[in-house]
Amino acid sequence: MTIPRIYADFNKLDRDRNAILVCAGTWKDLEEQGLQFSCGMKVILSQPDDIDEAGNPDFLETPAVIDYDQEQQYWIGRFDWDELEYRSVKEKRGADAN
Repeated sequence: MTIPRIYADFNKLDRDRNAILVCAGTWKDLEEQGLQFSCGMKVILSQPDDIDEAGNPDFLETPAVIDYDQEQQYWIGRFDWDELEYRSVKEKRGADAN
């Protein structure tokens, strides 16, 4: 099963630096993929950002696990900041490994 890519704004963070998932782009991605958040769900958080070496749109991305903040009443994506990188860099590194 493919891990879904979901929009996240990496500037919209909670006190623990988790992504707060309340943006229209997040809900649009969920709707288009026929998904609903659930605690423990694995996703790729993705934010359009810049262009790659070929001039194509690029994205900051990281694996994350979905959780629900009961106190604040919103969904969050828990992720490791060390894993946040451009999709084009990850794809190039993968191509170099072959």
